[in-house]
Amino acid sequence: MEVKLFGMIAEKAGAEAITLSASSVQGLKQAAEQRIHGLAALSYAIAVDRRIINGDAPLNGNEEVALLPPFAGG
Repeated sequence: MEVKLFGMIAEKAGAEAITLSASSVQGLKQAAEQRIHGLAALSYAIAVDRRIINGDAPLNGNEEVALLPPFAGG
């Protein structure tokens, strides 16, 4: 599935999107951290169909998935 990348995560990956294969959010997180050097050390969120997922959830491959860096508000 295509995973959209934003901010410092996109900079680390050198791309705005990558293709990963996973059947769950936790599997996607592991695959992304193996693919993008230094990602495991960052605080980031995973959004599936524009909703932040805390914990694990199944994926079927048709979702819109994004890795989001921390955002500063104000």
